[in-house]
Amino acid sequence: MKSIKDFTVNDDDLKKMSITDFYKDQEIFITGGSGFIGKALIEKLLRSFPSFKKMFILLRPKKDKTADERLQELLDSSIFQRARDEQPESFKKIHAIPGDCRELGLSISNEDLKRIENVTIVFHSAANVRFDVPLKDSIFVNLRGTHEILKIAETMTKLKAFIHVSTLYSNVDQPCIYEKILPNSADWRTTIKLAETLDGKTLDILFKKYSSNHPNTYTFAKSLSEHVVNDYKNKLPVLVYRVAMVVSSVDEPSAGWLDNLNGPCGLFLTASLGLSRTAHISPHAKLNVIPCDATVHGLIISAYAAVSDSNFATNSKASVVVLNSCYSNESLTPLWKILRDGEILAEESPSEKMVWFPGGNATSSFAGFFIRFLFGQLALAILLDVFVRLKTGKPLLVKLQRRIFFLNKILHKFMSSDWMVENDKYKSLSALITQEDKNKLNLRLNFAVDKEFLKNGLAGGMKFILNVPTEASESTILRYKILFILNYLLQFVTFICLVWIIKKIVFYLLY
Repeated sequence: MKSIKDFTVNDDDLKKMSITDFYKDQEIFITGGSGFIGKALIEKLLRSFPSFKKMFILLRPKKDKTADERLQELLDSSIFQRARDEQPESFKKIHAIPGDCRELGLSISNEDLKRIENVTIVFHSAANVRFDVPLKDSIFVNLRGTHEILKIAETMTKLKAFIHVSTLYSNVDQPCIYEKILPNSADWRTTIKLAETLDGKTLDILFKKYSSNHPNTYTFAKSLSEHVVNDYKNKLPVLVYRVAMVVSSVDEPSAGWLDNLNGPCGLFLTASLGLSRTAHISPHAKLNVIPCDATVHGLIISAYAAVSDSNFATNSKASVVVLNSCYSNESLTPLWKILRDGEILAEESPSEKMVWFPGGNATSSFAGFFIRFLFGQLALAILLDVFVRLKTGKPLLVKLQRRIFFLNKILHKFMSSDWMVENDKYKSLSALITQEDKNKLNLRLNFAVDKEFLKNGLAGGMKFILNVPTEASESTILRYKILFILNYLLQFVTFICLVWIIKKIVFYLLY
């Protein structure tokens, strides 16, 4: 068994090395490469640090596609166009490793294990980020998968840094989120054994009692995965990198880039289309979100830090080093301001996919949210779906409203609670950025969700998710004006109907 000293590079020359020089000739292994963070990380390394020796991406083969075919499909996506234009040669050094984080040994063949034995840097970002996933699935991917890749990392004889991507909300049962591992009521080894032994339904029944105060299976499994990493602190050069709610990019690979509607991005985009007119969130809440490119830049620096700076190395620590990639509470933007700016932007640049006039509000009251959702969203969706069905179309708005309702339910705790967060270690990464690297790396420590960022984010959602033009045409503006009139006409009719109903009730009770 190797000790941590066998893996750690700790010489004076390295401390003087730029991050660009550090990545020269490195062999990098990335899990979760097809995910939001994974794609952005691969793109940034290909474009800004092309002198790496090899890059291996763990990809799960599908029924109709091999891992190599999935890699090619991934690299053909629009996010990599800038990298392809600027550094086309770097694409020749990227290779697929067939595997599956749900399986023992990640289902990596002996031949492929031989290919990755000289890997020097591991970024483990693979995770099932769905909050509603069954406990067994979450344990297998988020917890046991972490243990399996750590065991594989022990065979990497030249390993310098193992970066485990976790979530800022792995300890949501605490009032303050510190940059350290906190005790957990469950043991990770026992939890894996339970998942391997019990059936899924039994596990789901046990979840509430077994998981302490965790609101969902994702945060529970990610919390335990940090304990797995911590138990390897004397064996491998590990570091835990927690991220807040990741949103669209500021400018890399392009302004407003995103590839999914998970989290707050989904709520804001559906609101701009008039699909979401209320949210179960306190208007005074401050969302701890971080741009995708800032997250990736921090990951790249953290691998360098784990090797070059004793403050981030694990060989001299009683616990694994933890970085909270987030912003301090005092710098966060209140939700009411984001909603106000969002309404202005929806008016300035309406989308051709707009279903109804955007507007509405947020509330911390579930009763208030439910009533507004029922009459302001669901009733309208039913009415429009009936109209679509009469036109022989395929109704989908009611189905979409169910998803929006559930999204509000699972995000409420994360978007309404104001946790105190500690991020001093994370912020200290900025001191490691050399003059040579400043044009490549930026943690954006002064970031704020301003109107410009929202504008780019909404445009990115239109371009990369909905595949529609970002500029409003004359017909789109006309549509917006018509929906404006219809919205207030509907409100007036609804008000008259309510007055009539109340009048009838009062008349019936009195006479």
